[in-house]
Amino acid sequence: MVRHLSQRTNLLFILLAAAICTVFPTSLLAHVALFPQTTQAGARHESFYIRAPVEKDIPVVELGFEVDQEWLDNGGEITFEDIPDWRLHLELDAEERVKKVYWTATEEGALPRTFQMIFMRVNVPDKPGLYPFVAWQKYTDGSVVWWNEPRGPGVSNPYPTVRVEQKPIFTAGPLQMSVGGIALLALAMSLYCLMTLKKLLAARELDRT
Repeated sequence: MVRHLSQRTNLLFILLAAAICTVFPTSLLAHVALFPQTTQAGARHESFYIRAPVEKDIPVVELGFEVDQEWLDNGGEITFEDIPDWRLHLELDAEERVKKVYWTATEEGALPRTFQMIFMRVNVPDKPGLYPFVAWQKYTDGSVVWWNEPRGPGVSNPYPTVRVEQKPIFTAGPLQMSVGGIALLALAMSLYCLMTLKKLLAARELDRT
């Protein structure tokens, strides 16, 4: 279940996270989140990462999240990188799929005024939808902060989510065609063929006369 991601991939995500932290206010980043937050249905071997800020003046010594059942039932899978000084724990369902994952610190943990970044490789579910991932952080004093509320006004502990969108039927660079576009194209082709057939029949009639 554990895979080492390339150093180049990790560096790319670190630079991306740094850019996000620069652009957006700290208040918008003060919770556990999963990135990217939007992806396409059926994507395979996508690179994701967890970002988990330390919000107290003491270290985090455990971080984990639960994998949504619908994510699993619709073909979603997740594999994880091996993190130095953290031990990976997995809980599997009857079909050997990861339903819960968490990391415990073997050293001092994640220090105050820092955040954890954990990289993953993901197979995205085939079915579009909004998938929640309830998460938690445990601190050195034994307190646990849960991220288990639906996003909305006044919510202080929203859980991370990934929105899976329907993949375009045709994707070729700038060309992306919807179902409606395909129907219009098929109608235009049918009309063109019908007009061509009428012209051929008319020409044949002229030849006969």
